[in-house]
Amino acid sequence: MIQLAGLKKIYPSPSGDIVALENIDLTVPDGAVYGIIGLSGAGKSTLVRCINLLERPTEGSVVIDGEDLMQVKKKRLREIRRNIGMIFQNFNLLEQRTVEANVRFPLELTHVKRERANARVSELLELVGLSEKAKAYPSQLSGGQKQRVAIARALASEPKYLLCDEATSALDPTTTQSILELLKQINRDLGVTIIVITHEMKVVESICTDVAVIDKSRIVEEGRVEDVFSFPQSEIAKELIIPGLIRSVESSGGKKLRLVFNGEEADTPVISGIALRLGISVNILYADTKNIDGKTFGHMVITLPAEEEKAELVKRHLDEQGVTYKEEI
Repeated sequence: MIQLAGLKKIYPSPSGDIVALENIDLTVPDGAVYGIIGLSGAGKSTLVRCINLLERPTEGSVVIDGEDLMQVKKKRLREIRRNIGMIFQNFNLLEQRTVEANVRFPLELTHVKRERANARVSELLELVGLSEKAKAYPSQLSGGQKQRVAIARALASEPKYLLCDEATSALDPTTTQSILELLKQINRDLGVTIIVITHEMKVVESICTDVAVIDKSRIVEEGRVEDVFSFPQSEIAKELIIPGLIRSVESSGGKKLRLVFNGEEADTPVISGIALRLGISVNILYADTKNIDGKTFGHMVITLPAEEEKAELVKRHLDEQGVTYKEEI
C-alpha cells in the first residue's frame, strides 16, 4: 500500500517559491489501478515523482508497505525503488542498446546472473508481444512498440508497483488502447498496483478503478471512478469529465436536467420514451454516452418543458426508469 500524508513540494526560484504540491493526502490500495488526473501544470507529474523520491518532497511522508521513504537511508531507498517500476511519456530507452539489452539493463545494475537475466528478458518480451523485436534498436520501432519495451524494462525487477507518467499521451488512439489493455493485463495477471498520471479522462475510464483529481497543487476530489465520473463535485472535475455540460448550462432556455447513466441497460429508450409515452418533446443540449459491456455510461443534458406540470411528468418518467438526474439550474 502507498500512503501519502501532508505532502508538500516547493521549488525555490529568484522570483519567489513555487508551490508544486500542497497538503496531499492519498492512499493507493494494493491491486488498484489508480488514476491521478489534472490539467497541465496542476502538479500530477511532480506528485508521481515524489512517490519514488525522484523528487524529494519538502514536507510530509511517503509510506510504502509501512516504510517512510523520507526516513530510510540511501541504501534502503535503492532497495525499495527496485520494487517500483516507472514508465514515461517519451519512453527513455537507450538508443545504442537493442530491445533485449534495454530490458536487461535493470538486471545488470543489480548483478543478476546473465542466464537468469536472459530468461527474464525473454519472458517479458513475450508478455508485451515483442519477442520478434529482441535484436532491433529503438530507432526501428514504432511509438507503441517503444512503450512496450519501456513497460517490459519497468517490470524486469518484478516490481509490486508501476508508475505511469503520461505513458500514452504521445501515442495515437489505437495504440493508446492497446497499451492500456496491456497494463490491465499486467494488473490482472501479475497483481501489480498501477498508478496512472494523465490529463485524459478516457484513459481513466478505460483502465482505472479509482481516481484522484488534482488542481492547482491540491487534491480536490477522489473516489471510485464510476462515482467521480457520474457525480463530479469540483469544477475542475466537471471540466475534465463533462466539458460540454459547462457550455450547455450557460445557454439560454428553461430548466435543464443532467441525466447520469452509470450502468443502466443500454437498450432502455429513455428519451424516446418521454416522447412516445408522454407526448412531450425535450431538447438535448449535450450528450456524451458510451456503451461498455452492454451498459450505458455517460451524461446527457436536456431542457425541461416550460410548463411545470409537463416538467414534473418528465421527472416522474425518469424516476420510473431508474435514471439518475440532477437539475443544473
